[in-house]
Amino acid sequence: MRRFFRRLGDALRTQWEELGSLGRAALAGIVVSLGVAVVLGFSIPAAAGRHLLEARADQIEATVQHFADRGLVPTRIGEATPEFDDLVRLRLLGGDSVRVKVWNLDGTIVYSDVPELIGDRFGFSHHAVTAPSGERSIGVSRLEEPENASEREFGQLLEFYFPVFDANGEVFAVFEVYQTADSYVNTVSRIRRNVWLSIGSGLGFLALFMGALTLAVAGVANRGRRQAEALLSALSRAQELERKRTVGALHDDIGQPLYRLLYGLEGCKARLAPGDPVREELERLEVLVRDIDRTLRAELRKLHHGAPDDLGLGPALEELARTISEEGELAVEVEVSLSRDPDPDARSALYRAVAEGLLNVRRHAKTSRATVRVVSEDDKVVAEVSDDGVGPGRREGLGIVTTRERLEAVGGGLVVERRRGGGTVFRAWVPATGEDST
Repeated sequence: MRRFFRRLGDALRTQWEELGSLGRAALAGIVVSLGVAVVLGFSIPAAAGRHLLEARADQIEATVQHFADRGLVPTRIGEATPEFDDLVRLRLLGGDSVRVKVWNLDGTIVYSDVPELIGDRFGFSHHAVTAPSGERSIGVSRLEEPENASEREFGQLLEFYFPVFDANGEVFAVFEVYQTADSYVNTVSRIRRNVWLSIGSGLGFLALFMGALTLAVAGVANRGRRQAEALLSALSRAQELERKRTVGALHDDIGQPLYRLLYGLEGCKARLAPGDPVREELERLEVLVRDIDRTLRAELRKLHHGAPDDLGLGPALEELARTISEEGELAVEVEVSLSRDPDPDARSALYRAVAEGLLNVRRHAKTSRATVRVVSEDDKVVAEVSDDGVGPGRREGLGIVTTRERLEAVGGGLVVERRRGGGTVFRAWVPATGEDST
């Protein structure tokens, strides 16, 4: 499971880096636009619904206030006049309005368009509690409450409660109007549908535009990456050719003359008697030439025998580890488990990556041991250089940057992480396709 999440993290990190700054900005813009669209999709219908209810309430309240100004609103049972009843039925009932009630402040119904309800007494519902204190309220009827028994036949209803004020500004009654909720619900549903249709269309066009822009940017980036990969691949091959040329030049132009010089010194020394001062000087020069020869051979082994194209990846890494260990600064343990070597370019890039990782251990880790582990993982060959030293630095050096670019040029990658328990893990990978390691 840990390996799965690590591979997933590597893949996401690679994809994010490949987007580039413009691609990441485009993706961020799409995400922000989507968030704004979702907020608007919910807030606009909700705001429209509130405004629709407030508009209905304003219309009803104007009529109620007209009744109050004419002194027609009753406060006791039997006080409602025929004129008031006629005006209620003419100006309020009909259409969406299906019931009208007038309450006095002790919760008694003093008027209703259904005479049987007059005289009933109930406590004010949770929607109506603000009306006696002077604030209108709007809510959805709870048809299960006793006061709404006569309205259950209408289905879902909206309740509007309005305080009625006397000349002194005191509330003396509460006016209640019931309206069916169907038209309101249908209107809000249409608004919601139209809003989401508009938002969806806008997001669709935005996605098409951003997608086209991202594809165009990706095309440019891919062309640039392919050019960089070709250049890096050519550079890698040129480096290998230069390495082989240098090995040959050092061997032929310096190594062979050293041998001739050594043979000459030995021949001159053989003609002189023991104890001769010239013979002693020739012996010192012979020791110096042999030291130069050993140094030259050690460098040639690093350049020649440590090359993955000559030995294969596993033997080349083992030779590299042996050379480093012989220098006495770092003990390197190598574990290689591969069924196939990567392609030559990828093999060279991975070898150079391991060499860079070991160089960093020698320079910065402050430890005497390092481990190189090379394994096949799915479609990749992964090389890890781990140590138990002081851990990675805060900034990556030029060697790490160029090594990562070389790996990415062949389809691989590189991460440098802090090792659990202390130290550093230098993890490089390349595609696994290649030659049989046997």
